[in-house]
Amino acid sequence: MSKKRSPESEEYLEALVRYQEVGKNPKVKELAKDLGVSSASVSEMLKKLSKKGLVKYERYGEAQLTKKGTSLGKKVLRKHRLIERFLEFIGVKKTKIHKEACVLEHALSDDVETALRGVMSTSSTGARRRLCDLLRGDSGTIISIEGGKASSRRLIDLGLTPGTKVTVARASSRAGPVELHVRSSCLAIGRGLARKIFVEVKK
Repeated sequence: MSKKRSPESEEYLEALVRYQEVGKNPKVKELAKDLGVSSASVSEMLKKLSKKGLVKYERYGEAQLTKKGTSLGKKVLRKHRLIERFLEFIGVKKTKIHKEACVLEHALSDDVETALRGVMSTSSTGARRRLCDLLRGDSGTIISIEGGKASSRRLIDLGLTPGTKVTVARASSRAGPVELHVRSSCLAIGRGLARKIFVEVKK
């Protein structure tokens, strides 16, 4: 595949990595629903990606990324999540962040990604960040929980209280859980709960 990949193909690779993160290989209908396109369009794109050695796919079966496809998909997803963090940092409305990141991720060069990651690493020191926005390996201290009584009680029961140190073992996808190392244990919480937890990132 050429170095210049189409935004459409990158969207598919990114979506497949998100499924991979939760231990699943989707079928055509699932991808179609997730991407908001027709099943016919998904089948056609999977065939193209398969010919390029990025996806293993047989008609009516599951779509599975190859090693090369996984590497490229993770690269796109990494840029997407970095851009989301940046957009939130500069005050873009939360309802627009994901959509804007989907557009910008395809235009972000590797050099700019490196520079932006450096800026965000410096800017995020002591910053208040949602747990669901952290990346794998990020560590920090819970500083607040913003939710109703039921969700707050649930988090307290799990030991996720202000002052607790956490490390992300696996980052969240749009549908998957966030896995955390907390004290000497590992636990997983849904993305909805993770959005209610604010963390001061450790640098």
